[in-house]
Amino acid sequence: MAQLSLYLTNINVSLGQNMDMEKTPGVGKDFENVELGEMGKKKEQKVPRRVIHFASGETMEEYSTDEEEEEIPEKKDLLPTVDPSKLTWGPYFWFHMWRVATSTISVCDYMGEKMASLFGITSPKYQYAIDEYYRVKKEEEEEDKDKV
Repeated sequence: MAQLSLYLTNINVSLGQNMDMEKTPGVGKDFENVELGEMGKKKEQKVPRRVIHFASGETMEEYSTDEEEEEIPEKKDLLPTVDPSKLTWGPYFWFHMWRVATSTISVCDYMGEKMASLFGITSPKYQYAIDEYYRVKKEEEEEDKDKV
């Protein structure tokens, strides 16, 4: 086994000026404000997400929040894409059958919606009864107001 030597050292830091600067009246503060970061690189200006113009001539700039900037769009397609030319016969046949089945269901769903709207069967089954109830209730309230 290799031996590992560990050397500990004491580090003493001393400051050139006395820490009690308030007590010595003749000593001025020789500190300088320094911004950390790269020299010559300017801060990025935030670009407004949208600018709203009012009829009075005023404008309001709307900036995006940090939460909106950090949002990562989710992947809609969770399944990896498959190259059918590299599949063996069994998976190749299964892949195309699955694709035909899902496409057929999508077409049937689309056509069913279009035909339902064409024949007018998109409203609730007993909507006429609900409308009649509210109409009668409104008439009764109007009659009660007229009697009072």
